[in-house]
Amino acid sequence: MSAATGSLSLPLLGHLATSRNARARRNRAAAAIPGVSLGKSTSVFTPRGPKRIARVVTSKAGPHSNPPRAISTVDDVLAFTVPTDEPAAETASPADSDCEGEFCDMKESSCTTRDLIGSTPLLDLSAYSLNPTVKILAKCEYLNPSGSIKDRIATHILDKAIKSGDLKPGMTVVAATSGNTGAAIAMACALRGYDYIVITNEKTSKEKVDAMRAYGGEVIVSPSGVSPDDPQHYQNIENKLCEENPGTYYGVDQYNNPYNADAYEATLGPEIWRQSVGAVTHFIVGGSTGGTVSGTGRYLKQENPDVRIVLADPRGSVFWDHVVNGVAADDVKVSKSWETEGVGKDSIPGCLDVSIVDGMVRATDEQAFGVCRELASSDGLLVGGSSGLNLHASRVLSGDVADDSVIVTVFPDNGVKYLSKIYNDDWLDSKKMGGAKNSDGNAERAAECEVYWRPDALSFAERKAAADAAAAAAVEGDNLWPEDETERELKFLEELAPKLTQYHRDSIKGDERVHSKLQSPEELAATFAAAGAPIDLAEGDAPATEEQLALAVQAVMDNSVRSSHPMFLNQLYAGVDVVALAGEWTASALNANVHTFEVAPVLTEIEKAVLAKTARMWLNKPGSKTTPPHDGLLVPGGSLANMYSMILARDRAEPEAKTKGASGNLVAFCSEQSHYSYKKSAMVMGLGMDNMIKVKCDQSGAMIPAELEKAVQEAKSRGKVPFYVGTTAGSTVLGAFDDYEGCADVCEKHDMWMHVDGAWGGAAALSPTRRHNLQGANRADSFCWNPHKMLGLPLQCSIFVTKQPGALSKANAAQADYLFQPDKNNAAADLGDRTIQCGRKADALKIWLAWKARGDEGWANLVDRSFGLAEYVEASVRERCEKDGSFVLAAPAQCANIGFWYVPPRLRPFDVESATADQLTEIGFVAPKLKDRMQRTGDAMIGFQPIDSMNLPNFFRLVLPNSRHLSKNALDAMLDRMDDMGKDL
Repeated sequence: MSAATGSLSLPLLGHLATSRNARARRNRAAAAIPGVSLGKSTSVFTPRGPKRIARVVTSKAGPHSNPPRAISTVDDVLAFTVPTDEPAAETASPADSDCEGEFCDMKESSCTTRDLIGSTPLLDLSAYSLNPTVKILAKCEYLNPSGSIKDRIATHILDKAIKSGDLKPGMTVVAATSGNTGAAIAMACALRGYDYIVITNEKTSKEKVDAMRAYGGEVIVSPSGVSPDDPQHYQNIENKLCEENPGTYYGVDQYNNPYNADAYEATLGPEIWRQSVGAVTHFIVGGSTGGTVSGTGRYLKQENPDVRIVLADPRGSVFWDHVVNGVAADDVKVSKSWETEGVGKDSIPGCLDVSIVDGMVRATDEQAFGVCRELASSDGLLVGGSSGLNLHASRVLSGDVADDSVIVTVFPDNGVKYLSKIYNDDWLDSKKMGGAKNSDGNAERAAECEVYWRPDALSFAERKAAADAAAAAAVEGDNLWPEDETERELKFLEELAPKLTQYHRDSIKGDERVHSKLQSPEELAATFAAAGAPIDLAEGDAPATEEQLALAVQAVMDNSVRSSHPMFLNQLYAGVDVVALAGEWTASALNANVHTFEVAPVLTEIEKAVLAKTARMWLNKPGSKTTPPHDGLLVPGGSLANMYSMILARDRAEPEAKTKGASGNLVAFCSEQSHYSYKKSAMVMGLGMDNMIKVKCDQSGAMIPAELEKAVQEAKSRGKVPFYVGTTAGSTVLGAFDDYEGCADVCEKHDMWMHVDGAWGGAAALSPTRRHNLQGANRADSFCWNPHKMLGLPLQCSIFVTKQPGALSKANAAQADYLFQPDKNNAAADLGDRTIQCGRKADALKIWLAWKARGDEGWANLVDRSFGLAEYVEASVRERCEKDGSFVLAAPAQCANIGFWYVPPRLRPFDVESATADQLTEIGFVAPKLKDRMQRTGDAMIGFQPIDSMNLPNFFRLVLPNSRHLSKNALDAMLDRMDDMGKDL
């Protein structure tokens, strides 16, 4: 076939038959259908324009203004006019290739039975469309030699089995079937000389059973309505026969055989594409094995990804629940029985590729059979129940798709097989489906049916049209959502608050498990799915109800770690101050951005008050009430607070870096026990991690000033410019406090910025008895602390302050003129241009409100309790070490930290100083294993940590933040339980 020039008749659609006798044979086959004859040339209109039809099949009689037209596959029976600007694609004829075992057209004047398989006409049934611009076309698969579409898979599966050696001469073919596949297998076996056994069920019509038996084989009729795992289920009978007769019986296994879908991908899909000249927009078909929809859909989507594949399904079948409701294949259940044969299923077959399916239409038996009767009485077409289902679903679909769509479906078999059922009034009445006898109102009922579309199933044009329509609708009305919906959401909020309060009350009592259940990410996903609140935010999910949201919140609480539990001792935060929690809720309800005074006036002033209080806490001597000069911000975490200090230091040492970038000459210093955020800040700021130099520490974990001096001198000798030193108040693992006086001396000598990272231990400044740990910290240039750690405020609450007023604005201001206009009211009160952020949460409100409630004395008592309990555990560990060697001290309490080893009896006595390498390795395995046991029982959560630089293998790092609900007795009992759980390690 050559490219068209001018107006050219393009031979079409399916396999090309070159024989005049072959064409006559196909015409006679079409003429044999009741009420159909060959008409003269007419035109069919497609979305691509008018096409000249040389000859079509038309109905002799019928009320429809546009009677059915069969678009045949034979080249001189049907041809389309191709516009000059749309050259025809050349298509090779299967007749020109080796067609052994494949579906081919007739080369000679005669053909075999096999040659009649496929290349069926495409019948125009657009008169059934609910939209006059939407076409409905149906493949007449009942013209295949055994009378159904299943000839395609029977031939393909058996040929592949013979070629692979799975089916050998003398074997018996066994197939479970709802009827049509059985007849097709029987015919295919007769052609190839194989015995066969087909197993069907009682729902299958007598006509089908007789047809299966007529080819000379055996038919077994099993009970219908049994569950898929019942031994009497027809699929299980096939499996059982093959298991008991290996090498003798070959099981077709049509529901899971991959060649099922392959047959349709190789034949039906290409035929539809060619016969519709690529105009097909939707393919809809019922499913039983899933092969037709999967294979045909696969081919059509390869040709045009925008072709939509729709599954028609009888009510009661499990496909709807699986595809639409997401019920797992192993969990689907038949909701009711159905009478439409050959479609629907009681389990999910392996052939079904759900990813191919874009949408579904569900119908009742009565609707399907009503369309069968309508076709017979109006258009002289006698078709089977699955054909009625497919046409009914196509009609429903035609009212839901875009104008000028082309819907293609199939008529799998003819009605002769159902004369005793669908076309028998008494049978319909016995099944309470008398309404199917009268076709009046079929179209109206179809218009009321529901079409399900997968959220991502629309074409680009459809998605754009839908989005445009939704966007236009969104601006209408007084509110986006109805007032009653808003009221329901507010009620949901009211009902949730008491539940959250009770959750906190239960947590601090300590009766519940610290961790409800130790689960993997996969197990968590399954748990939430079972609770009706999937973790995945799937595209197109319907909005959840308030009841579903309540279940979702409950599932989150039930499957989370209770950080307010007294035994949550895993991190440098724990619990939550109730008054501060009220501040957090209030800040969220206000939802104010603390970047300008005009949108957050009170919250801006509250933040300034908290910063002033922190400056006094850090810099003043006891009893002094004067607020020293300062600048500061509440920031999202201690890591960012440390980075702010480095930004200010760089701005002082190299101010041109703000506009021109870093020179590459600057170097900074921190201790080897400091927080990793120092290195990350160097990375983010462009200094480079290698230019954040780690300084040696003493045995307590504190930075050694002499080592700092040595490191600075070494850096200078390399031409570097030392500009910053990050010290630590309460290191993460050991709780060490650096020698601030000694470090400050080095910093002043070399003109370096000194910062104190007090995220953990900075709270010592609140306690008159613990403040000595910060001796000399007031000589630093900047300071930060995290009230969400030691004080138990809700995450997050981190405060950064510096002695240098105006330093933050100088280093960070970008002067965004849409926010920080100098001529607006109270412009000088804005905080936003001091930050590297724009949006800022009102974190100051919770610490401000809690400070009002606790006062300085309350905070001092809390800090003293945490430090004191850590010292108590240290004493208890020393006592137990002397008593039985069950616990050995790894790091003494300096802040509210203490490190220790639990020693199982087999490793006692253990002395880290004299331990061999093997002993150190063995003791290092204990903490992870014991922690795992504790987590699985819901007991205390305690972290563990090695310090390689100090030759300390994994030890338990017990931290005691927010110890308001923790006691000496509770800690002793915890150590006792650890000993009980670890004795056999």
